[in-house]
Amino acid sequence: MSSAGAAGPKFSDLGVRVISAIALIFIAVVDFWQGGVWVTLLVTLATGLMIWEYRRLVQHTQSLGEVALWIMVAAGGACILATGFLNLLAGVAVLAIGLVGVAMVDKGRRVWMITGLVYIALAMAFLVELRRDPVQGFPLVLWLVSVVIATDVGGYFFGRVIGGPKLWPRVSPKKTWAGTLGGLALALIVGAFFDQSARVDLPGIVILSGIVAIASQWGDLLESWLKRRFGRKDSSSLIPGHGGFLDRFDGLMGGLWAYSVIHLTGVLAG
Repeated sequence: MSSAGAAGPKFSDLGVRVISAIALIFIAVVDFWQGGVWVTLLVTLATGLMIWEYRRLVQHTQSLGEVALWIMVAAGGACILATGFLNLLAGVAVLAIGLVGVAMVDKGRRVWMITGLVYIALAMAFLVELRRDPVQGFPLVLWLVSVVIATDVGGYFFGRVIGGPKLWPRVSPKKTWAGTLGGLALALIVGAFFDQSARVDLPGIVILSGIVAIASQWGDLLESWLKRRFGRKDSSSLIPGHGGFLDRFDGLMGGLWAYSVIHLTGVLAG
């Protein structure tokens, strides 16, 4: 078999993935460049779709007539809206009220639903909170998303070209150590680029890029574990070549959680 033929199956989904990724990136860049209400509305929509996907993943069956579904979507959406129009603290308060409603109405897999709602909504609320900064908001979001994309791209290409030992086959059979280290290396390069460009006022940005990259990979593994736990291949088929919004943004949420913990605990202060 020729080398081209051998390489073919490894990248059989590359074309669709690239087209979908370009479309998503274009929409996101334009939206986040505009800022303000546009960011809040786009993230609210994405959050609602991911909550729907999460319930579908965990429950296997999903009816749009379920009251619990709409309470979860409303709670997540209200959290994002409150964060965008007020602040993150307001978003957390609104989410807390929504969690009470979920706990009262959703009798099936209650802990799973509450945990998933908190994980998704707070990560996306922090993304909106980052963009609210009129000076550093867009560069910060651009840096963080670029690191996550670099981690994903590096993992995809290094993993498929080099192959080798699997990272955690019981959770994610396709992920390799080569892909993991390749993604981390590419993320560090992106961090170095932003450090040299001086567009982001962030101490230790290269090291922080590495931390975000590792957290992004853990976010990816977390969703892979959930899909195996509940017997799903993808969270949905909303994004051609990528599965669903959860499949596409699992790494971003992992990175957001890592950065938000570091930022909010004051590690970057001074």
